[in-house]
Amino acid sequence: MKVKSYIFFALILSAATIAYGQNRFEGYSFIVGADSGGACPVRFLPNSIEGNTIEVYLAGTNQKTAASGLTACDGSRVLGNRVAPNGSSFRWCFEGSERMYETKLTNGTVNLWYPLSKELGTYNVEDFRPVSRTSGSDPQYVFTKPADYSETIRRAVAFIAVRNGGTLIFPDGDYVVGTLDGNRRDPAYQGITLPSGITVTGTSTFISTPTTNLPMWRSAARIRLRNENQTIFRIGGCTIGVTVKNIELLGNTPLYGEGPRSSVGNYGIEAVGKWAIDPVSKAHTPNSSQFFRFENVVFQNLDTGIRVGNANGDRCDNNTQACNQWQFDYVKVDHGIFVNNRTGIYIDTFNTDWNITNSTFFYMAALAPGDGIRIKRAGSILVEQSFGGGYNYAEAIGGTFLNIDTIGSLTVINSAAERARRSIFVSEMGGVASLNLTVIGSTFGDKIELNGRMNYISTGNFYGPRSVRAQPGVTITSTGDRFCYDPLVLPGQCYDENRKAVSDPGFGSGRMMFKTGRFPEGSGANILQGQPNQFGYDLQISNGLLQLDSNITFRDITGFAAGSPGRPPVTDGAIVYCKDCRKNASGVCTEGRAGTDGAFAKRINGQWRCD
Repeated sequence: MKVKSYIFFALILSAATIAYGQNRFEGYSFIVGADSGGACPVRFLPNSIEGNTIEVYLAGTNQKTAASGLTACDGSRVLGNRVAPNGSSFRWCFEGSERMYETKLTNGTVNLWYPLSKELGTYNVEDFRPVSRTSGSDPQYVFTKPADYSETIRRAVAFIAVRNGGTLIFPDGDYVVGTLDGNRRDPAYQGITLPSGITVTGTSTFISTPTTNLPMWRSAARIRLRNENQTIFRIGGCTIGVTVKNIELLGNTPLYGEGPRSSVGNYGIEAVGKWAIDPVSKAHTPNSSQFFRFENVVFQNLDTGIRVGNANGDRCDNNTQACNQWQFDYVKVDHGIFVNNRTGIYIDTFNTDWNITNSTFFYMAALAPGDGIRIKRAGSILVEQSFGGGYNYAEAIGGTFLNIDTIGSLTVINSAAERARRSIFVSEMGGVASLNLTVIGSTFGDKIELNGRMNYISTGNFYGPRSVRAQPGVTITSTGDRFCYDPLVLPGQCYDENRKAVSDPGFGSGRMMFKTGRFPEGSGANILQGQPNQFGYDLQISNGLLQLDSNITFRDITGFAAGSPGRPPVTDGAIVYCKDCRKNASGVCTEGRAGTDGAFAKRINGQWRCD
């Protein structure tokens, strides 16, 4: 999405009540806007007295009534309602009797300014709504509820930006953005930039039902779009410490009585940045954005809930940009609820690390691609206590919980997915030998497709009988994994996707480096065959010995060869110590006497040989 507009503002840096009812206002004139070029979102207007001079008006008069009685402070100069900044820091400062003013920058942007008060640090978005000023000897300020909250939120965010942070509260309400009148697209809208240090918070975490008119099915505080190809919040480069919590972000979804609407290109939170390279000197300008928390947020009916990527995307020019290296780091998604989005989270930069915990993803393949977490490029990601899937195995089946192109390392702990076409997918191009995908204590009954030469480390997980499908180059290390339910507790439940019973569930492909086995379980039609512990590569024992069972007899190895319920016949290549075996003239093992005889029995060409 190409961004052509910026949020221009200069807001109060500080204000203090002084004698005679005067308030002190300080600020700077600069730009806030995370554009598609990836530049830092906070940029000063031309660093000159003229470029930073402001005009001050009585709030609520549509800039028709110039402020009067202003006095300069801190080296600024006041001429009528014009305030010029000082010549050192280019900060402007004035004193006035009103409790708020409107200011106009040299680029034409108008903002609402408040003086300093004991509430500084926590701000109510409603205090930045459109305001009018009554006439008479005792004029009052009257706020009105706008059909669209884009400008209201921008003004609030801008005020917080010049304070280097603060908390913006959204009380109970339904906040529409991106429109001219609550419905028609605003062509100038390109998302509301969140600057460093801001915390955006609503009043609750609730999944609303947009198609109903019953108030108990509406989220207490939600921000929503009314057109496709729009973003609610945008984060740019050079941004530190942003938190969004306790609110619902809703895409262009039909409300009660409306027909279908399109959410294509709707993003709840979009982050874009650029690691620039000077094409002449080749000097790098690393662009870092760090420390983000998205807590108790509902992302519903969006194209993508959270989308992170580099400026210029796949059209990146290596001469001017370190492609795919923008640092968007130390990200935590906690208790997130992702509902009916085409993609829950989309990550496309190598220099990023995430912790996604206690979160739920509901997605459908019908809303293609129907992914929970899509990792095109990433550094290190931890997915913990998080769950995903569709609604059934029919028309509302889910797509893929974890869809991965390439990543440094991914660890999944105590998580699960169900009612989906795939639990995990790793592409062949991205499945390089340095990729470690570690899964611990999780439940994945649907397909896991592993490609390339990656490493899959699986510990204490529960799978379906044929969940994992790996290419030959994929190395698998498995300890304590289980396949299918206990047949003594839930008989007849071990079957593949074609409803065919499976008696030997497990890893059916890939290169097994190590696997712990299992004893036979169940009986009759519900038997699950035993499996041995397995080493899949050379085994070296250093400073020790290999001790085989010293109690195996000739009768035992005869039974091994014949097989038994739950234990298939041994094949060529087996070796066992037999305490009463002795060889005959042909070298074949026969029964002897323990304590006198004894030999290593080797399975060769369908015989036990003791030579």
